[in-house]
Amino acid sequence: MAASAQRVPKRKSATVAPLILKPFQAEDVATLMANNYRAIVANAPGTGKTIITLACVKRDFIKLTPTVIVCPASVVTNWCREARKWLGHDIRIHAIADTTSPMPRVGNVHIVVVSWALMAMRVREIAALGPRFLVADEAHYAKSDVAMRTRCLAALAKRTPHVVLLTGTPIINKKAELDTLQELFGTTEVPMLRRFLEEAVPEIPVKTRNTLPITIRPDDMREYRKAEEEFSSWLQGELQTRMSAGMARITAQRALAAEALVKSGYLRRLLGKAKVYAAADWVSRAVRLGEPVVVFCEHQEVIAMLQELLRKQRIGNVVISGEVSRRERQRAIDAFQAGMVPVFIGTKAASTGITLVRSRHLMFLERYWTSAEEEQAEDRIRRIGQTKATNIWFLHATETIDDRVDEVIGRKRRLVAQTIGAWQTDEQDEDAVFALLDSWNNTVASPFAGKESDLGMGKPLPPLPKRADVCSLVFKGARWTKSAALAWVRLHNYPMSRVTVLADSIKVECAAPSAFRQGTFAAVPITGEIKAIQGVRIDHSTKRRVVVSRSKKAG
Repeated sequence: MAASAQRVPKRKSATVAPLILKPFQAEDVATLMANNYRAIVANAPGTGKTIITLACVKRDFIKLTPTVIVCPASVVTNWCREARKWLGHDIRIHAIADTTSPMPRVGNVHIVVVSWALMAMRVREIAALGPRFLVADEAHYAKSDVAMRTRCLAALAKRTPHVVLLTGTPIINKKAELDTLQELFGTTEVPMLRRFLEEAVPEIPVKTRNTLPITIRPDDMREYRKAEEEFSSWLQGELQTRMSAGMARITAQRALAAEALVKSGYLRRLLGKAKVYAAADWVSRAVRLGEPVVVFCEHQEVIAMLQELLRKQRIGNVVISGEVSRRERQRAIDAFQAGMVPVFIGTKAASTGITLVRSRHLMFLERYWTSAEEEQAEDRIRRIGQTKATNIWFLHATETIDDRVDEVIGRKRRLVAQTIGAWQTDEQDEDAVFALLDSWNNTVASPFAGKESDLGMGKPLPPLPKRADVCSLVFKGARWTKSAALAWVRLHNYPMSRVTVLADSIKVECAAPSAFRQGTFAAVPITGEIKAIQGVRIDHSTKRRVVVSRSKKAG
């Protein structure tokens, strides 16, 4: 469709949020415009690549629509939501839902949003819409020049006059991946915008990476060592067989790479299950202090174990994995961001395109294979909107595959820094981590049982009190303001009926004292600063049954 035939829709001022850009974002929009909207935007996660893109559409609406946005399936809904938020509800947006749903008529749509997988399946139908602007979000999905989605994206890019690739991680494993992205433009002379969050938003609080060494339970370690020995024997045997057949060692290693990755995945899953106890212990202590926590895992078995341990602690959580629907995914994000649940658990499906700035603590229970994947996940909590310093925690079991993964990630992080630059992040050594933990929890009594390496080794903490048993919650200490106390109560989903600010404490009444039996009240410590006043509820249903029974006898 010709650009001149596209009409700018009328906008209702009441339905459009004012699109106010930060100075660096306005500069990026101007740069994209000066380059005819053909560039790679490699700004760090959290710098607002989505709003920059939509600002371009708003600024040059006639020139850039219809727009096709290709993105991970997990953020299709978010792109639609953001487009309506910033461009208005009159914008005609179509999200391609599956392989057979009808496509909009040519000239009857402004923005089409499609996942990478569906783009490859419906590329001809998308091309028939005559897109003027192609946006590839998380463009590193097209890092392989032989992958079907890369070829399909290239076909679309060839027919579209304006193309912008968005990626915070243009290099994941090797420089050739960046070359592949540049080739989508038909030239290697492609403008690339590259900003770090610290440069773009200097007021953003710092991020610190902390390695938290832990000890694995003896039974779990024996099972892991057995699997490790079997893996080592298999690898050495297969290498020797191939080398005896005339293969060079490096050739033999490459031939075994795919199978070795699967077998090492079993080792990582075993280790993840063994580390769950330490993770649950750490998370339980953190949320008792009112700290929302984000945890990243990789395997479903590990997630299920962590959820069960948190359930026993009566700690609410939400999960986003590849199996979660778009609607459930958004509900989980909204619940966590609104302070309704204290723990967010995610896999790689949650590592891009979402904001979790409610938390200042993110833990990797399981490590990923690349620094890019981990940094994408880290920046869910550190992006525009975060007001607190953030801490990234790595549960590390020494003398296991964790050591090898850590080495691989470090090597890839250095490659990225040498090729396109990377911001220096504080990496805490073990002593500094211990000191930080002490500082973080200096207002509570024994927040961690002994050394951090003892996490998960001892008896689990008592579960949080049942909501029905709690008459009131009492908060003592300088940091417990009324708003902080209420936030803690909401985070753990306790009811609230009245708040009393006393000279040295804050009391939140959860239920009327008259609802409990006299003489059954007891104070139960939750942390050194928080205690619950519990009692035994009066069973009104039993009293009613007694009254009815007596009435029948009297009759």
